[in-house]
Amino acid sequence: MAAVELPVESGAPHRWDLTPREAASLQREMAAQVVARGGPPEHDVRTIAGADVAFDRAHRRGVGAVVALAYPSLEVVEEVSVESAVTFPYVPGLLSFREIPVLLPAFARLRTRPDVLMADGHGYAHPRRFGFACHLGVLLDLPTIGIAKSRLVGEARMPGARRGDHAELLDRGEVIGSVLRTRERVRPIYVSVGHRIGLAQAEEWALRCARRRIPEPTRLADALSRRAKRRMLEATVEMIVEQREGDEGRWEWQEEDERIVFKHPLDPMPAHYGCVEGARSEGDGEMLDVMLAGAVSPERGERLDVRVLDVLERSDGDHKLLAVPAEAPETPLGGVRERIWAWFAAHEKPIVRWGGEERAVAILRDARAWFGRCAAEADGRRPGEPGA
Repeated sequence: MAAVELPVESGAPHRWDLTPREAASLQREMAAQVVARGGPPEHDVRTIAGADVAFDRAHRRGVGAVVALAYPSLEVVEEVSVESAVTFPYVPGLLSFREIPVLLPAFARLRTRPDVLMADGHGYAHPRRFGFACHLGVLLDLPTIGIAKSRLVGEARMPGARRGDHAELLDRGEVIGSVLRTRERVRPIYVSVGHRIGLAQAEEWALRCARRRIPEPTRLADALSRRAKRRMLEATVEMIVEQREGDEGRWEWQEEDERIVFKHPLDPMPAHYGCVEGARSEGDGEMLDVMLAGAVSPERGERLDVRVLDVLERSDGDHKLLAVPAEAPETPLGGVRERIWAWFAAHEKPIVRWGGEERAVAILRDARAWFGRCAAEADGRRPGEPGA
């Protein structure tokens, strides 16, 4: 089944490499495109989607998450998460320029076209009336609602304590959103128009989808983005580069001397090659090996954070992880697996298969655990004891 054809798939509607001043100016221009009325009739809605983004600031990357739910059951029918580099700085009021480029690849993979979209953030309730939900809704041309946990701009009294009680969110006399109680005596949420829906209809949809404080589409998108981020971080390791793609000979990291030494002649490898400190391979008892793909030119002995994607399994247990630079998670692999396989096969290595990401992470986890056990035994301690 092919991915749905959302308008954004035909090409970027505007540049993303903008300065904060240019981005704010673009928000003012695009605010005129927001349609703050209408909304689909309830009987026409079959699917509601939620969207959210989680960030890893240390590596300037993020995870875009989209969850599609059947309506009215609110059962999950599809989940998509995609990792992308983040290029726009953190600037309050301009978060859509940081988040949407991370989200668009996730929407491009979505196979279920949503009838309503809920975004984890503000829409019209924004200083320039063009927050994250408006930006996303205009780009995707979908009825979109902004669901936020806290106030960005405006003033409002607290609504009554009953479910469905609400109060207008005002900014300089203009109604820009509402403060909505989704559960009795539970903190309210902030609802605002994103695109192609009126505020009253946006409130109704928020209540229809609210089994807890946060409506299910955004609550589940937030949970998915957090899970995907944890998986991404678990698969991120520091690699010590031993030899570069195309280097002749076998070069190896000597841990005791903290330097790279030449070991023996060897044909050039089709990827950068190195090892992971703190992870010991049960195959040969040495540090776990990792191969790096991507347009990088590291030096021998350089330490790089990499994102593990796959593993070339061997019958002798001396498995080889495959990774890309952590700051470029969307790096295309092209034919790198085929080239690596051909190299190992030509050198008569006991390769078995490419095991996939889940298997790679499991091997990495086991290698880290075994390193910990070995370190504990070397110090005369039992694993789990202080200092182990």
